[in-house]
Amino acid sequence: MTAAPKTPLVIADAPGGPHPSLYLPSLLDEFEVHAVWLAVEADGPRQRRATALAAAAEAGGSVTAVTRPEDVRPVLSDVAARTRAAGVLAFSERVVHLAQRVAHGLGLPANPPDVLDALQDKRIQRARLRDGGLPTPRVVELRDAADVRRAAATCPFPAVLKPSVGMGSTATFRVEHPGLLADAWQHARALALADDRIAHHSPVMLLEEELTGDPRWTEGGLGDYLSVEALVVDGETHVLAVSDKLPLSLPYRENGHILPALRPEAETAAAVAQVRAAHRALGVRFGATHTEVKLTSGGPRIIEVNGRVGGSVPEQLLLVADYDLPLNLARLSVGDRPEVDVRCRRWSAYLTPQPPGGRHRVEVAPDAAALRDVPGIRSVHHVVARDSVVDSADGTASNLVRVVAAVDHPQEIFTLAERLAGPDLFKLRREGTGGDSQ
Repeated sequence: MTAAPKTPLVIADAPGGPHPSLYLPSLLDEFEVHAVWLAVEADGPRQRRATALAAAAEAGGSVTAVTRPEDVRPVLSDVAARTRAAGVLAFSERVVHLAQRVAHGLGLPANPPDVLDALQDKRIQRARLRDGGLPTPRVVELRDAADVRRAAATCPFPAVLKPSVGMGSTATFRVEHPGLLADAWQHARALALADDRIAHHSPVMLLEEELTGDPRWTEGGLGDYLSVEALVVDGETHVLAVSDKLPLSLPYRENGHILPALRPEAETAAAVAQVRAAHRALGVRFGATHTEVKLTSGGPRIIEVNGRVGGSVPEQLLLVADYDLPLNLARLSVGDRPEVDVRCRRWSAYLTPQPPGGRHRVEVAPDAAALRDVPGIRSVHHVVARDSVVDSADGTASNLVRVVAAVDHPQEIFTLAERLAGPDLFKLRREGTGGDSQ
């Protein structure tokens, strides 16, 4: 008996988000997968991604590599039309909005362009949230030196400087007082325009009122913010999990992400309600979202709504709940009904310890094999190389390690996080000072 043909699905793949070695196996069971791959990584990671994606072609689909971000959209459109795809899907922040624009243009499930604009551009997002009645911080655009002078004279400080379109906390800084703004703007603007993930968007620098966390929320070693992971089906927001965070490193660098949240549901309910209200204000109708929420003394405040999966969330949901987010998002992308019921049975953490502020040379670092032997660690995504230089200005690119752990008792997460950030595994020396910093 001949098997029924599988539904054709086009995937835009790029660095960031789940690796194809994680998401492809289950997708290939249900779909004929055609991958359009933004091949911009260094040789080692590029070869590993190519090897994983090759499974799509071996299963009867195809793999098309592109090397320039501006080529992704036209190639996606061509492949989707040629294969008569029922859906176009992406997980990485670098290509998720392009994939949905192509899908929308073909009449396939996706958010409309104006919603995608709001999910990608912080200027539009803040305006829509404010118009929707949500409390939002004040934000001003800094396009030139005159804007910077006006902001220094009129805006409250400390404030947050960030690009309008950003990834991984790049070019994001805390500006303590007006006298520091001009130099910070020049530095952040240069970083944003040199970052090949966002430079082609020509991002505008924004100065935003700082959201101050309530110290009462940091008891027990947690940070003063959290995230909400959701799947939006026909405009209805289904919360898959709430994730706690470890405290930030200065200025706004993430050290860890715990799923599900350790806080009881009663303590996160107000934040979840704000996330639902934000989705309505932005008009989100489709797809996965990852929303970060600051826990202030005045109540929860939306930091940002991202129109994508949280980078580690698919792997974490598999580990704690056997829930396959990529597969269910693929089903949604072809017009099928996804599963949205998630029941967590243990805890997972994405641990991403940051170096101290400034530039440091790595004198001692473990290798990935040694980290995989550490109890609780399930996968190693990155280890900084010995003799390399890490710079806290690079945002999440400066992580010492990026690992996913799964544990039966939450305290194991804090013990592991402390070990990963401690001096036993890494020794750093500040560049140019001759003194140890860690």
